[in-house]
Amino acid sequence: MSAHWRIAFRYAAWVAAGAIVAGAGIWFLYGASHAGAFLYGVAMGLLSFISMAATVSLMSGRSTAAMMMVGAGSFGARCVFAAVVLGIPAYLSLWPVFAMLCGYAVVYLAESVVLLPMMPRKVSRPEAKSNDEGSKRERGERKVGT
Repeated sequence: MSAHWRIAFRYAAWVAAGAIVAGAGIWFLYGASHAGAFLYGVAMGLLSFISMAATVSLMSGRSTAAMMMVGAGSFGARCVFAAVVLGIPAYLSLWPVFAMLCGYAVVYLAESVVLLPMMPRKVSRPEAKSNDEGSKRERGERKVGT
């Protein structure tokens, strides 16, 4: 399993655990319909998030050009997915819309807060190493005075 899949599943597990706790609190305060709408929004947000790991897999590595095009198209598909899974229940008034949208938004907020610290600080590139070595050599020359 690649690193981005491990990060995606670890993040999904943490958010799901937090959503269950938050859903229990919402159930206690506002009732079952609000809690169900919130958890539905979180679940749809997590599905959308996990699909990003698939997009990264398709667009990186040894993927063919056709697979990269499918990966690029998945960005648009994710927007359509969000519109459908949030729009239809909202249009049909199946449950409280605000709670559902909050659940979906919590996933993206948590993504920014949780995932950014997990990302590596530097991307390893061969040309970056040569520049770093050159700058070390220059610093050494400056110290010596040459």
